[in-house]
Amino acid sequence: MSLAEEYTEASDDSRLERGLAYVQRNSRAYLLIAPAAVFLLAVVGYPIIETFRLSLYQSPADSNIETFVGLQHYVEIFNSDIFYRLLWQTGRWVAVGVAGKTLLGLLIAVHLKGDIRGRKFFRTAFLIPWGIPYAISAVVFRWIEHPQFGYLNAILLKLGIIEQGIGILGNPSIAWLGVVVADIWIGTPFMAIIFLAGLQSIPQELYEAAAIDGAEKWHQFRYITLPQLKSVVLIATLLSTIWTFVSFDVIWTMTGGGPISSTATLVIHIYQVGLQNGNLGRGAAYSVIGFLFLFVFAIIYLRIYTRGGDEL
Repeated sequence: MSLAEEYTEASDDSRLERGLAYVQRNSRAYLLIAPAAVFLLAVVGYPIIETFRLSLYQSPADSNIETFVGLQHYVEIFNSDIFYRLLWQTGRWVAVGVAGKTLLGLLIAVHLKGDIRGRKFFRTAFLIPWGIPYAISAVVFRWIEHPQFGYLNAILLKLGIIEQGIGILGNPSIAWLGVVVADIWIGTPFMAIIFLAGLQSIPQELYEAAAIDGAEKWHQFRYITLPQLKSVVLIATLLSTIWTFVSFDVIWTMTGGGPISSTATLVIHIYQVGLQNGNLGRGAAYSVIGFLFLFVFAIIYLRIYTRGGDEL
């Protein structure tokens, strides 16, 4: 056997050994994550599959009899004006809520990162709204916005801005604002803590070098802070969008989706149709549509945000 053949055979044996070692390492990894994967499939995967199946049937809540109707529920939903009004109200609710929580959270995080008196106290205090159960916070805001006994109207009356109390949650035109303010107050602390953790991971040398070059605070924020926080902002806003989209307790506790369904979102309507009205098949179809909206949004959002070769 020639030297070249011996070298080729040795290389093949080496590659085979490395391949077997790689398979062995990955087999161990798969075995370790198998229990968690099975648990997720049982807890998450099965309900999703069952919801898809249920959306193809006419399934009254007070009966065990299911009638296969195919895509009838989907056709009726897409042909109804209620669906498109719900899409608009849900999109408005999510866009304003996530934007408010992101901007306020970033502003608070930037200030908490600075050397201010009582910084530890404020960092702890800002977690209180997020730690309180959402339903309790919603009840508090319902009383704050009460037309007769609420603090908001009392302050506006004292300042002479209004002449009589405003029923915010009873007005179809502005009720959604009263609800979204409560949601922003609840969700801002989470965003602030996430952004603060991201800010603390940025090397201080970057700011020192920028200051030596004469960069002002705004330019440091724009060209150092924001680019360095890109991955953090992606994860935080994506999670906030999903959580705000599926939010139920704040709206239901404050308005129940009213008045005249002006604060109803897709999730509120799913509850009303599927559980209150007993039309499980139609409610499941709405759920599938909502799931697909979130799934497509997440994919598009990640594609746009990582365009240009950036990786999380």
